Amino acid sequence: MSDVDAWWREVGNAALVGTARRPVPPLPDLGPAGVRPRAEGAPREEALLDAAALGSAALRAGRLLDRAEAPEAAADDRRPVAPRRAVQLLELVLTQPPAGAAQRTGLLVHWLRAADDAARRVPHALLPTLLELATGNRELRRPTAAVVDERGRWLAGLRPDWSWVAEAAAGAEAHTASRVSEAVPQSDDWARLPSADRVGVLAAVRAHHPAEGRTLVASTWDTDSARDRRAHLDALRIGLGPDDEALLETALDDRAGTVREAAAELLDALPTSARAARMAQRLRPLVRRTGLLGRGLEVLLPDEPDAAGVRDGLGKPPPRRSARGWWLEQICAGAPLEVWAELTGAAPAVAVGRLTDAQATDVLAGIRRAVLARRQLDWATVLLERGWDPALVPLLPRELRERAVLARVDATSSKPHHAASVIAAVEAPWSPDFSVALVSRLRAAQLGSAIVVATMPHLLAGLHPAALDPLERWLESTGADQTLTTNLRNLLQFHSVKRSITEAFR
Repeated sequence: MSDVDAWWREVGNAALVGTARRPVPPLPDLGPAGVRPRAEGAPREEALLDAAALGSAALRAGRLLDRAEAPEAAADDRRPVAPRRAVQLLELVLTQPPAGAAQRTGLLVHWLRAADDAARRVPHALLPTLLELATGNRELRRPTAAVVDERGRWLAGLRPDWSWVAEAAAGAEAHTASRVSEAVPQSDDWARLPSADRVGVLAAVRAHHPAEGRTLVASTWDTDSARDRRAHLDALRIGLGPDDEALLETALDDRAGTVREAAAELLDALPTSARAARMAQRLRPLVRRTGLLGRGLEVLLPDEPDAAGVRDGLGKPPPRRSARGWWLEQICAGAPLEVWAELTGAAPAVAVGRLTDAQATDVLAGIRRAVLARRQLDWATVLLERGWDPALVPLLPRELRERAVLARVDATSSKPHHAASVIAAVEAPWSPDFSVALVSRLRAAQLGSAIVVATMPHLLAGLHPAALDPLERWLESTGADQTLTTNLRNLLQFHSVKRSITEAFR
């Protein structure tokens, strides 16, 4: 730390605690500027103001570089600068966040992604401010690195604390190439990518080329860490199909338990796999029809599994779980759902209805996992009739999903946090009709202020611009409720600026 830096810190300490408790430090040598302190006996307050003015000017004037030679000039930028209106909005978000400092990150991420989609860059004057913010906020790093262009990377190379830009930029470029051009990286390039960036690239590749994505995973499987192998398997959920079965069967024998668990979960989503057939074979002896007409249903608990069963996922249960109940859940999750029609001679609704409460817990938990993994609409509808389950709601068609959520919000408006979990079942961004209808229902709720606070993260992420007019009318009628007024104003400002950012890049 230089003498000027140390002195400036002491000036800040004196301003913080007051000159009555701490004297203003004497001026350091400011070099050829030739600045001299006031005569002795000047009031401490004046000395503090002098120090603040001089220190600010000295910091703005710059410091000597750690090295004598000047750095090489930056390469020419490859992207044009963002449009003027977009730059004005970026300055606003950086310096005076319209919806409050807490929402600045959300608006910045939206701006950065809009700029990347439009192949634009951040203006040079704002690079230091943005890089400094992203250094302290990891959520901003990848989108920032994507739009700082050559000047931003050059600038980041001059400061050790900005060294993250080079790595984040490499990942952002690979992800953008995979997303925009549907390009598949070469195996060597894939192997050199940082671990944190591989998942994003793999997800983009799997969206267009599932087989090539699987090949990338296999190419580094033997040298990847268990953490990376698990992460890569999770990315295979995108475009998962029967062709992935061989890799997943291999992963069932992995030395890491987390990898074996991930492989078993993915195989749950493949009802035609060999593992599904093995689970069906284990399930059949456990299910019995009872009663004179065979309309009853009894499901037995399985015995301790053999080595093949352990390999298929029938291993040690989680804490506080019955081992046999856990194995039954695993079997029901992995077996094809069609087996229930085969064993009961009934449709899904009838089969589920015949399960008694005593045996339903483990069986329904397994069936629910199978339904989620395979996105089975008919079974999801049946399970929702038995009880509300926010995880199953996304399986419904969008119109039915929104209708179900709105009805549930009406029934839970007196429980703000429960209503928030219900709203979360509709992924963002929301449709215009749903956004307007939801605002109407929240406005009619008795606990309007509490319910807005509880649902604020979802309202920020999901609301469609069509709901801005209803929000304004609600804001005009809040009366003396300052908490509600403040939150509605912030929500309205957030979405107004977000819409302006989107329009500025068109």
